[in-house]
Amino acid sequence: MTSVESKSPAAGSYRRAEDAVVRRLTRMFDAFTLRTFAVHQAALLRMGYGLIFLFGLLREYVNRREIWGDRSAWSPAMARQLLENIDGVSLLLASDERWWFELVYVLAIVTTALFVLGWHTRAMGVLFAVMVVSFNSRSILMTDGGDTVLLLMSIYLAFTACGRVWSLDARRAKRTGIGPGTGPGRELGVFVGLFAILVLALTLSWEWAVLIAPVLVGLWRLPRPAEQLRGVLVNVVHNCALFVIAAEVCFVYGAAGLFKVQGSYWQDGTAMHYVLNLEYFAPWPAFSEQLASNTGMGMVICYLTVFVQIGFVFLVFAKRAKYVAIVILLGMHFGIAILLGLPAFSAAMSVGDALFLPTAFLMWTRGHVVRTVRRRLGGTPTPTAAPTPTVPAPTQAPEDATPTLAR
Repeated sequence: MTSVESKSPAAGSYRRAEDAVVRRLTRMFDAFTLRTFAVHQAALLRMGYGLIFLFGLLREYVNRREIWGDRSAWSPAMARQLLENIDGVSLLLASDERWWFELVYVLAIVTTALFVLGWHTRAMGVLFAVMVVSFNSRSILMTDGGDTVLLLMSIYLAFTACGRVWSLDARRAKRTGIGPGTGPGRELGVFVGLFAILVLALTLSWEWAVLIAPVLVGLWRLPRPAEQLRGVLVNVVHNCALFVIAAEVCFVYGAAGLFKVQGSYWQDGTAMHYVLNLEYFAPWPAFSEQLASNTGMGMVICYLTVFVQIGFVFLVFAKRAKYVAIVILLGMHFGIAILLGLPAFSAAMSVGDALFLPTAFLMWTRGHVVRTVRRRLGGTPTPTAAPTPTVPAPTQAPEDATPTLAR
């Protein structure tokens, strides 16, 4: 009897600790399934990567046939042969007719513009990913690191709810009073239908896609209990996709830093001297030569680049230190864009860094930009009104929550 009584306090404390762990895990599970994290960061990624791709299409419009069309040195037959070996796909190679190429090009511009504006974002997100994959696969040997980052991020963004804020969808939802994810045919139905039909058509055959299409259309008219389950699924898929994007950014920086430390030029601090003397990457030769002659600054830049790239993987979990690393990385990308003439790559990586910015900073920046534009246009800035409280859906918590990595 005495031994049992002596063990009871320890058993009670163990039970309380176990209950605390269970409650903590339950709260984490509820947050992951009932909340849509970092919707403002996702919207910024949507607009950023969309504008990068749209700018490339418009900039190269006069050279489109030489890069992706029938006049390209990398002919359609050569592209098809390569894609067959790597299981790649491209809408541009579905036909060799000129009208088909022009149609796909125009559709790519329209789709990307609508994706940036956030019009039916789920559907446009899938089509945007298809267009990026198609153009990347058509002339795959002409791509660089920026194109690869854009390709990966476009696929990841197709799984996010990146149209919840700063989009035409959000404006329409606010005007009609119907929140995202409520009512038949919302968000996930369009996404599941388009994405599944695409996958079936590319992996099986168009016959299977035609047979499955009516079933997928039926998903748009699910009853109310299934609507609630669909809302949970949207949250989970969105949060998982954002985690993958954050991990991808960390992998890029971590791998780049580890590869650098293996080279003797980065170890002795002379790598910047040789990089700035590469004629192919010297849009401003005189400026590059002047910087390359400063060996002290070159050594500092070399060591700082390696330390920040490797350390960023760990600093993302720090509350404030990661912002210092982000500022340094943005400065590094600005230098790469100006000194090495790689603006697309720098822009793609800079947009990825925006995922780790706090929501409060993004909202402050947006308000400051809006007030500045209105002042320059001669208008009077409207006072900021308190947001109208809304009652979230039973399965969803407020959507402006920011994850730990973005705080």
